[in-house]
Amino acid sequence: MRGRFVSQAALGILLIWQFSACLGAETADPNETSKYLNAVREFGDNVLKYGRDTYGPKHTPLFVDGLNIHTHEPVKWISPDGEKWVLSNLASQQNLFRTLDGLSTITGDPKYKQAAMEAIEYAFANLRSRNGLIYWGINSAYDAQTDRQCGKEVHSLKCNYPYYELMWEVDSNATKQFIESFWSAHILDWVNLDMNRLCFFNEDVEEAWNHEYKRYPTFFKSKLSWGFGPLITASSLIHAGITLTKLSGEEQPFIWSRRLLGRYIDARHPKTGISKGIYNNPRFRMGEDLKEHFVDPYTTFFPYIPFVEFKYLYYPEDMEAHPWLSIFLVGEMLGEEGEEFTRWALEELIAWGKASYRKNDNSFVPILTDGTNLEGYVWKNAPGTGSEGLVVKAIPADMPYFWAYSVAYHMTGDEFMWEMVRDIARGNNLGDIGETPSHTPNLKINTTCFHVYGLLGFLELYEKTHRPEYLQIAQHIGDNILANEFHKGFFVLSKRHLYASFDYIEPLALLHLDLAMKRKTGLVPRVWPNIAIFTTSYRHKEEGIDRRDIYTLTESSEPPLSLQEAVIVEDVNMVSTLVEKGISVESLDDSSFQTALHRAARVGHTKVTQLLLDEGAKVNAIDWGCCTPLHYAIEGGYNEIVALLLEHGADVNLKNNTGQTPLDIALSKGNKEIIKLLLDKGAKITSLHQAVQLGDLAIAKALFKQGAGVNVKDKQGRTVLF
Repeated sequence: MRGRFVSQAALGILLIWQFSACLGAETADPNETSKYLNAVREFGDNVLKYGRDTYGPKHTPLFVDGLNIHTHEPVKWISPDGEKWVLSNLASQQNLFRTLDGLSTITGDPKYKQAAMEAIEYAFANLRSRNGLIYWGINSAYDAQTDRQCGKEVHSLKCNYPYYELMWEVDSNATKQFIESFWSAHILDWVNLDMNRLCFFNEDVEEAWNHEYKRYPTFFKSKLSWGFGPLITASSLIHAGITLTKLSGEEQPFIWSRRLLGRYIDARHPKTGISKGIYNNPRFRMGEDLKEHFVDPYTTFFPYIPFVEFKYLYYPEDMEAHPWLSIFLVGEMLGEEGEEFTRWALEELIAWGKASYRKNDNSFVPILTDGTNLEGYVWKNAPGTGSEGLVVKAIPADMPYFWAYSVAYHMTGDEFMWEMVRDIARGNNLGDIGETPSHTPNLKINTTCFHVYGLLGFLELYEKTHRPEYLQIAQHIGDNILANEFHKGFFVLSKRHLYASFDYIEPLALLHLDLAMKRKTGLVPRVWPNIAIFTTSYRHKEEGIDRRDIYTLTESSEPPLSLQEAVIVEDVNMVSTLVEKGISVESLDDSSFQTALHRAARVGHTKVTQLLLDEGAKVNAIDWGCCTPLHYAIEGGYNEIVALLLEHGADVNLKNNTGQTPLDIALSKGNKEIIKLLLDKGAKITSLHQAVQLGDLAIAKALFKQGAGVNVKDKQGRTVLF
């Protein structure tokens, strides 16, 4: 009998030890500081010490965007004129402001929040345009060196979700004015919510909200020929509108935000339920053999960028899920009134999982939203590839999707969301979260993952289920983040990287982890999928992007000179040297997909053009606008370069994405020498307008017999008669 009790006691001790080991992940003393909080506090102190605007003639309460972790020199942007801007972009500091506010709440030290509020107050007083917008965002910033606006004269926010709550606390009137100006400047027509991703700081704006709205038609052409209203912009508008309703109590921002999201819901394909993500000026970009699918206006690609090679040319991570994740968070913000937003976001993620997700390799199979499988499809003459084209391959379902589906499960409890989270976790080598929430997980607690979205995803699961295993793996990911990304008091991509952005999500995520360990929630601001970038011309690059070109540096303090830059400055020796060092003549340096030969043809550098052709540059490479070097040489009137390109086999009949052939451009320019060169090389006269312009009556008669109408208008709105 005694032996039985001894065995039971031993078993009891073992069970208590195992249970305590599991609970150890979540039982932190609420009064103790964790290593996660200590790291974030060290980061906050360093930002306050080294990251303020102490540059130029006027020192301000603003923060710079980032710095060199070794020298504490600020991130500098080199303009095409050689100026070095010290970037202070409030749109690239919203995660920082949330972190500073959270630090003050947890530590009781008001200095962090106060510093953020002082920066916002200064921005409201000094960084606003006459129409109420702020000089911030993707294309505009403040140069702390010269104390003036820098970048482009356009306003743009995409997947930017500012900390309006703190802005409201600083100045409610200025915050309200900005949000209303943000909407009014980007909405081109309130009747149908025609919207553009860009607007200008100097244009007048209408009063917001008090307008008529008509829901249909679903698809239409924008009032602007270049107008384009993607969901990544709309999600920023929706977040702003809903936040204004929550802060002010006004109903109209909520109504218009719901209407705007409804436009994208109406644009869902009836066969798959996947939204087109655009309803004005929908665009077609791919081979002619797929064109028949796009007769249906609901059809687009999913994922929106179905090529792994193109996925990260602009943004530093897969952004597909971010806008819909923000809609979930908007629904959470609204509570019961947000049920429709939550349902719409849930429907979208279900549609992705049902129509595209493949479990066995944890990937989204690229499809057309009518259900057509694109895997293995070859896009011939794809931008940046030449004649061999580009093959559609499956897109990995990586950590951004894990976070999004975890939030979806947390907010809805949907069984299919759990299934998706489980499959994505296993596909990313994180182990098994369990067949159902009631099953015991079999997680790889000692994972090497240090992705912040993994941490955030497991915190969502922990908050929903209270299972200690999810907190335990979240802690281990937090440990990995500190080991791999926290260096010299700042958060960086790795310890090899030189520059720290102050806006990385990691510090705020670690504050949430600290509170979860103390069984406290809701004390610090929510983490939003806020991915801020700054992009404008950098040096002689037409498109520089800070997150791509600066914060990725590991050796030099400046990005290496690209082949395209050497071409622009017509440095033949440098072009030759770069090629000798192994730089491919087909290399790309931005998301326009323009090769060095494109750039040489655009700016009229004959010697460089000859050198590139001699080195085997693809003469018929097309850029994102489907233009070849020949299109650009003709546009610029560079006859000698046109002749060179033709000698090397330039296709005289390739159309760009506006349908223009090289001959169309030559005719519009009236360049008789180039027209003759093109015709001698077999350029086809494909329109009555061309035939009449060339005075070729025989071809004009033939085209007329084929049905070409005399009243058909060209791109300038002219008929052949007028």
